[in-house]
Amino acid sequence: MVKAKWMAVLMVAGLLFASGSCKGGTTPGDGAGNNGNESNNGDEGNNGNEGNNGNEGNNGSGGGNETSEVWKITSDGITLDGTLFQNTAEVSVMNSDVEIVGAENTNNYPGVFIEGRTVTLSPYIIGKYEVTQELYTAVMTNQKVVVDETEHTLSSAPFFCKADNDNFKVLLDGENQKYRPAEGITWYDAVYFCNVLSDKTGLTKAYTITVKAVNSDGNITEAEVTPVENANGYRLPTEAEWEFAARGGDQAKQDWNWTFSGAQTTEYNGRKWDSSTNEGMDTVGWYMYNIKTGESSPLAHSPGDAGYGTHQVGKKKPNRLGIFDMSGNVWEWCYDGDSLISTGSETNPTGGLNSANRVNRGGGWYFRAYQCSVCLHGYDKPTSKSATLGFRLVRNAQ
Repeated sequence: MVKAKWMAVLMVAGLLFASGSCKGGTTPGDGAGNNGNESNNGDEGNNGNEGNNGNEGNNGSGGGNETSEVWKITSDGITLDGTLFQNTAEVSVMNSDVEIVGAENTNNYPGVFIEGRTVTLSPYIIGKYEVTQELYTAVMTNQKVVVDETEHTLSSAPFFCKADNDNFKVLLDGENQKYRPAEGITWYDAVYFCNVLSDKTGLTKAYTITVKAVNSDGNITEAEVTPVENANGYRLPTEAEWEFAARGGDQAKQDWNWTFSGAQTTEYNGRKWDSSTNEGMDTVGWYMYNIKTGESSPLAHSPGDAGYGTHQVGKKKPNRLGIFDMSGNVWEWCYDGDSLISTGSETNPTGGLNSANRVNRGGGWYFRAYQCSVCLHGYDKPTSKSATLGFRLVRNAQ
């Protein structure tokens, strides 16, 4: 069995690893500039075990709080009592099973579709946008869990990039705070959100969740999470689903081999796919060198500057499938555990679920252009949270 060694690939690319993350560098949190992906330089609280150890949380399923609200899924997106949440539309990625035959990448990271590997994916639906702060708050308001007979209220607004944080509060003209991507959430928060939204919209929950610990900020830091077979509810994408959609969903198309989701590396000034600055990102995503104006520039960006932080979703151009921000803005949690990619044939792979880390993809506003590649594999501890880490939703199409 031949395995692609992700760590070696990333180290060759010059990434620095820090605080449970393979992405490295300095990731801003609440104070902007702490090392790693946490506002507290590592795992939140007591190494992810903060709070009382218990074995119960909303009857072990997540999303069990009562509501009289009327939530619906429409062709335009999600509605609450007839009012549409903007930037919640979805797209069907495929109508039937698709087989992806892996091939060598000569101008990018290996990705999950490596040479010698064949992956079959079942039909799924994916959000066109990263989950927004508006939707996250509406879904998570008044969500409570019980851990060892102690009730905890989960945070409905754990975001770093918000109006009361001086480091991140100044938006560019035309942007709206509520349409910035949700961030500051753990992997456990993300899967719990999926279950709550499924419950509200009448879908079968995709996970069975037993919450074990909640930190003082209202983030879930430990839980038992088991997927529910054939459920039609919201869930995190697998890494293979994420990459397939990010690369345009068709191996026969030119954009399958582009560096970014919906854009190729520019040839300006000798840029290559692994360049830190790349004007190819300017049309499709936000990254370290274009957050101030939307155009790549060597000018320094400092906390408090206009544009420092996340940006409203959907402001750049989408990829061929109509999906926005799959390169840059925020890294996106995937369901998979971090693991080596093996050759052979697999159907709907989910990585090494016993891993201590969970995959995230796509790069973010505080990262370099090459880190926003559609083929770069990232990971963090499931307890990690930062101003650069969010998620988008998928659900089964059949």
